[in-house]
Amino acid sequence: MAIMTRWPLLLVLLSPPLARSAQAQAEYRNLDAGFPVRIEDATVTERYAFDLDLANIRFDALSGNRKRLQLEPRFSYGILPYTEMWLRVPVYYRESTITPRKGIAGVGVGGMYQWSFESLHLPALAFASEAFFPTGPGALPAAYSFKTLFTKSLSSTRIHLNASLASFAIRSAVDCRVLPGGSVCGGQGGPSLPPIDGPCTIGSESAVPLSLSCAAPAPAANETELAQATTDRLVTRAHWLVGMAADKTLPLRSIVFVADAFAERFEGIGRRTDLTAELGARKQVSPGVVLVGGVGRHFRGANLSTFLVLGATYSRALQGFWRRF
Repeated sequence: MAIMTRWPLLLVLLSPPLARSAQAQAEYRNLDAGFPVRIEDATVTERYAFDLDLANIRFDALSGNRKRLQLEPRFSYGILPYTEMWLRVPVYYRESTITPRKGIAGVGVGGMYQWSFESLHLPALAFASEAFFPTGPGALPAAYSFKTLFTKSLSSTRIHLNASLASFAIRSAVDCRVLPGGSVCGGQGGPSLPPIDGPCTIGSESAVPLSLSCAAPAPAANETELAQATTDRLVTRAHWLVGMAADKTLPLRSIVFVADAFAERFEGIGRRTDLTAELGARKQVSPGVVLVGGVGRHFRGANLSTFLVLGATYSRALQGFWRRF
């Protein structure tokens, strides 16, 4: 009889630490954009949870034997119920023919609000928005984005749908010309967003060979055709993205596998709709550390590439100072 009364007492005493451990071990299921795939779930960072992404690296092998590297530190915090905010600072390193070759692309500040939780028939719904401020001597105006996210669980997987609309600015290359081999844009400068796979331009004084431009080369094009008139005025264009992902969780191993595909388009610069597919995984190696890895192929559009993503996320509870009073 004494043994029977002791077991409930032990369960009551041990349940709080066990519950905290289980909650921490679920972090691997929270899909963030770019860690490791572009499509994310409609789940925000828990309130008072602080996620630190410092070792997230993306390596791109583009056509023309070009290589690019990006490091993106990111900090997110569950600041309010069902609400997270984040700060990210992409750092890039590109081939010698591109100017500037390395530096900080900018600073992004954003947030996500989970509007509703998943029910038997309806998916979870969240809204996210970000302002990205380019840096550097020739920095362009800020870019703004708005995203809608859906997540629905099925018997053996989760399905995620993302749709976003954003702005981006360009300087000089405001007019694109259709030539027999494709479209090319005049001017030397190109937009700084996005830093890894952004639109490029070609002009009479450009250091980028025509074979590496945003479009197929035009055999009949001459110097006069390529050196079309351009201006230094700034123009804001629209960028949209639509994508879907599916993930499979192995809860006993604290790992999730995810695959996605998405289409995106930069309007008004003579660039085709880009198509990309990715595979990735997130593995919880400790209550506060998640390792991420993924591969992808940008198989249609400008700057076709194969890329690799590796990184780690550190999570811990971090209540605001106002909670201590």
